[in-house]
Amino acid sequence: MSPGQHFIISWVTANTVSLDRKSRIFITLSGLIPDVDGIGYIVDRVAAYLGSSTTYYEDFHHIYTHNLLTGLVFAIICSIICGKRMVVFWLSLLAFHLHLLCDIAGARGPDGDQWPIPYFYPFLPDIQLVWSGQWELSSWINSAFGISFFIIALIIARYRHVTFFELFSLRFEKLVGEVATRRGFFKS
Repeated sequence: MSPGQHFIISWVTANTVSLDRKSRIFITLSGLIPDVDGIGYIVDRVAAYLGSSTTYYEDFHHIYTHNLLTGLVFAIICSIICGKRMVVFWLSLLAFHLHLLCDIAGARGPDGDQWPIPYFYPFLPDIQLVWSGQWELSSWINSAFGISFFIIALIIARYRHVTFFELFSLRFEKLVGEVATRRGFFKS
């Protein structure tokens, strides 16, 4: 799935229980952290712009941060930084694994190429998770999931008076909240 869809799914996961903003941010980041190894895409594009050729994205994406070790380490870090440690730990781990599940289910390329998940890397790098029914990244199924979670995010916003804009700017979150209140979107 796309980073935007991972973001919405992770933010919804962070809002399954009542938590403070910092905890919600870190849980959401847990669902995005697997794609840190996608930074190679930017490196490859810059190299191409400069007249060179690298394949960091192709070589390393879905390797170093799409595994159980990364999920556990990041969940532990989140639980140490945030309050409600066990809740944050488990929701961080859930958001992380939802990212992996979404990638296993819907990240096939238009050429049919699949990116397996080396779940036990670096301990058992040859064991990889892949699903033969994986749908294409640009499929209607991925769009349906993205739209569904966006609707859930709107429902959360309506009843909890918090939106995913809180992750970017408290000022903008406040502005969105004021507009939503004036328009009658927020339920009391």
